[in-house]
Amino acid sequence: MILCVTPNLAIDKTMVVAALRPGAIHRPERVVAVPGGKGVNVARALRTLGEDAMVVGWIGGFAGVFIEERLRREGLALALLRAEFESRTCLSILDRSSGQLTELYEQGEPVPGPKVAELLDWFHRAVRGCRAVTLSGSLPPGVGGDFYIELLTIAHGAGVPALLDTSGEPLRRGLEEGRPRLIKPNAAELAALVGVEPAGPAEAAEAAAELSARHGAAVVVSLGPQGAVAVDGQTRVHVRPPTIDTVSAVGSGDCTLAGLARGLARGLSLAEATADGVAAGAANALSVGAGTFGQDDFARIRALVTIEPI
Repeated sequence: MILCVTPNLAIDKTMVVAALRPGAIHRPERVVAVPGGKGVNVARALRTLGEDAMVVGWIGGFAGVFIEERLRREGLALALLRAEFESRTCLSILDRSSGQLTELYEQGEPVPGPKVAELLDWFHRAVRGCRAVTLSGSLPPGVGGDFYIELLTIAHGAGVPALLDTSGEPLRRGLEEGRPRLIKPNAAELAALVGVEPAGPAEAAEAAAELSARHGAAVVVSLGPQGAVAVDGQTRVHVRPPTIDTVSAVGSGDCTLAGLARGLARGLSLAEATADGVAAGAANALSVGAGTFGQDDFARIRALVTIEPI
């Protein structure tokens, strides 16, 4: 089992419009509403890749009922704690004419302190039986900045690899104080950590190598259509996907994390695990939805992924 911790669960609604025009009325061509939050997408992708996964987090209100019922219909294992708030809704608008995605993400309501303690206690008891842990997404109000550090410390003490995919202070502090097995920033998140925007894969690999040497974690930098660079003490590679016709990249980074978690849990090298992750992310981009790619698409793309020293 791989635990997918999702502190800020949501309803993810994606609308497709012919062309997005500010100030105009739009009638979407398609609307998709699904339970969301980065860890949910990771869990879906892991299941597609043949791994057992469990979604862990808080839910509340009518939106929470929707999230739980839909996730149960999907057949995902759940460890959801109910709290006195309304779970958030996040809206993504896909402009079909330009391919651009406009995203409106609610921050979420505060999680009561006793509920934070309850989840930490549950995690401490559950993690020892797991093969890996993913920690994904933003922290809602009421959840302190040391939350991911506490989870990382518990996982490390249990000998379970933990992969961290967040941003800002939770990412910086988690890397510096939590001893994650791996972090997965994108180029902007990497720039926030090192203070310099990477001009391309080579610069991203150099910055990732500096972070990895300093903190002992593997660093995999997502580069969108350019794939990812992966660095640890023994590895420094650029992993490239084939060219695809992207429909929507929503959730592709989460699918990349799923491929990484599965690979590391199965004992693959960092390079091979990153290739699985890049293939999963690319397969996800072939359709609207997050974490719902097909196994055939994954296998076809994985065979075309290249791994090059950088």
